[in-house]
Amino acid sequence: MKASRFSVFVLCAGAFLLGSLASLGRSDRQIAVEGFDSGTRIVREVAEALTGEGRSILECYPRGSRTFLGLVSLFPPQTRIGLIEWGMRLSVGHDPEDAAQLCVDSLPRWCVDQYPKDGQYEAIVVGSPNGAVAHLAALLGAPFLTTSFGLTFRHPTIAAEDHRAYIESARTVADSILTLNEDDGFELIVHYDPLHDRSLVEVVDFIRVKLRVLPACYRAFIDRHLAPGGRLVLIDCTYAWPQYELSDRVHIQVGGLGGIAPETFLERWPLDLPLNRRRESEWGCPEGFASSVRGFANTRGIEAITISFDHPWEYSLLAHDAYLACENVREDSLLIDCFNHLNPRTNVATGIPALWIPFNTAEGLPLVEGALEGKTLDRVFFAPLPSFAESPDTAPIDPWLELLSRHGDVELVGVDARRFPADPLAPFRFVERMTELRETERLAHPLRLDVGTLVNLLRRLGG
Repeated sequence: MKASRFSVFVLCAGAFLLGSLASLGRSDRQIAVEGFDSGTRIVREVAEALTGEGRSILECYPRGSRTFLGLVSLFPPQTRIGLIEWGMRLSVGHDPEDAAQLCVDSLPRWCVDQYPKDGQYEAIVVGSPNGAVAHLAALLGAPFLTTSFGLTFRHPTIAAEDHRAYIESARTVADSILTLNEDDGFELIVHYDPLHDRSLVEVVDFIRVKLRVLPACYRAFIDRHLAPGGRLVLIDCTYAWPQYELSDRVHIQVGGLGGIAPETFLERWPLDLPLNRRRESEWGCPEGFASSVRGFANTRGIEAITISFDHPWEYSLLAHDAYLACENVREDSLLIDCFNHLNPRTNVATGIPALWIPFNTAEGLPLVEGALEGKTLDRVFFAPLPSFAESPDTAPIDPWLELLSRHGDVELVGVDARRFPADPLAPFRFVERMTELRETERLAHPLRLDVGTLVNLLRRLGG
């Protein structure tokens, strides 16, 4: 079975068959961020938690697509996956020629535009994204300004194993972006993962724009919206991965976080290029960006709280402790969410604490087991990612259910166990369940985390 964390781009096939043909042409030639990318998805989830407006993961799906996806779900697994891949070939990604039109400054401007134009905040979170950071920002009532923006550009269908063809295609796109954007305030990482993102690799180049410095629009946003005495919370994740160097501003990452070691990827898909261990494409914070934030804070006389861990999971443990430190939290319940299937708005509104996992791959099982050791809960909500994937490190649903059932009554949120991991309707069920929980279990006052409490938690954890 082919593997892709991003195969949930099935929405594009639904849009195509439902008559949304205009979306395929990209006639406005605007380069839009990918709604499923972790960096941009986290921004939108935080914005929804702060404003109460948004459709969570369904923002990525055309209205009316549920009917089509319901029909897709009736087919056997291989047919479902085939329809997904067919839809991706039709609609995913920008025209590669449009890369020459991308103004990188528009990406952080998009980020600040997700938040209200007025009002001030006691904290603003800035840095590398992950789901746990979304939960922390929501608890703090703080906007999140990301370092990372994922973009996709179409190429003719290639074999997922043909890494050299993929790299050459992506090199052309990267050169086009750099030609228009001469400043060195960002870098590009070509992300090639033929195991976890196999279907995506076949049809598009995935290029992640990473900010090297705090951009002007972030500076202006902080100046305008950080309350007097407010603090910046810098997410300086140091998670690292080997990357090949194409140029000073373009790197190639083969593989990514999961149960497969970097060396396995490098041995199977080698390149004759300089290789360095650097901050990872998806989860790591560029060193230059972190330094820029600290320098800006020092110049403005703002206290900056740095949260620096070397793995995304450590942020998840911190966020879970942050929930438990809040008044009126429901300590007898837990929601385990995954990758971009999260909705902090619901956790904050209901008091149900979250424990986020990057992916539902095998290495997550012992991590969650350790976090739950000795705990007895009334309810455990589990929302795994419907990835349409069965990469070598994908964990089946049964071990998860067996583990979680030892700690409480388990409710699968979103996915149908019989169709996992190829369940096209999972996002719709997930959002429906989050809405139901907000309606039936809403607290009189949403959870809030004081910045001082966060500092105390960090001191205890040594972060």
